[in-house]
Amino acid sequence: MEANRLLARVWLPGVELFHADFSGQQFGRHSHDAFAIGAILQGVGGYVCRGARHALPAGTLSLMNPEEPHTGHAESERLMYRMLYVEEARLPALLGRKRLPGGFRELNPADDGQVAAGLARLAQEFERSDALALEVELLEVLERVFVRHGGLAEAAPTLRDGGMTVRLREYLEAHFAEAVSMEQLAGLVQRHPRHLIEAFRRAYGVPPHTYLLQRRVREAKRMLLDGQPPLEVALELGFYDQAHFSGTFKRFTGVSPGRFRLAATT
Repeated sequence: MEANRLLARVWLPGVELFHADFSGQQFGRHSHDAFAIGAILQGVGGYVCRGARHALPAGTLSLMNPEEPHTGHAESERLMYRMLYVEEARLPALLGRKRLPGGFRELNPADDGQVAAGLARLAQEFERSDALALEVELLEVLERVFVRHGGLAEAAPTLRDGGMTVRLREYLEAHFAEAVSMEQLAGLVQRHPRHLIEAFRRAYGVPPHTYLLQRRVREAKRMLLDGQPPLEVALELGFYDQAHFSGTFKRFTGVSPGRFRLAATT
């Protein structure tokens, strides 16, 4: 049985997400030209690295530095894990720090679930190809992992706003039905994405991509009440597909678009 997927986007170079679900497959001795950040989801993974054999049960992280040779195999009948690969040259732009992490010291630290959950959200956004949501999730995973396990100092809070969050909010309100990217937002206010996400969350309680989804749902309610079918609403508001629209709508309202329409007409 094999259900492996390798996810990448042309507009996000040097970043890949590998979703592994297999049994029996083995990987010979090799290395990656990227930092590897993984979470074991089911079963027990195994490999040889740094002169020792390692077994990784579910709930364990698998962290590796670039060019670190290792093997790989499943210790259990079935193994599921997610592994994020980020080329070292991409870290300065992604992390927005002058002093970068020196590398992972511990290969297999325990996870409290936050990194695995972040990788799950990241995989979901890779599938949807929502640029803004994907980049926000990627930055949060990298920040959490490198601060916890890579020697990266926690970022000092950004105190000056200077009207930045108001400009961002106005832009999102004006372009809520469009595909907005982090590059657009960063260029608009001339700030690194990490800074603008932090400031926006502090001002409005949610990151920009969540605010954008909430705005789309608010507009979707109006359109549904006007009698527009859910598929038409989904396409007009920039959702990946009708399932993405339905899931997002229910996440913020507690009901599906169909049930919302039914309640509105009775």
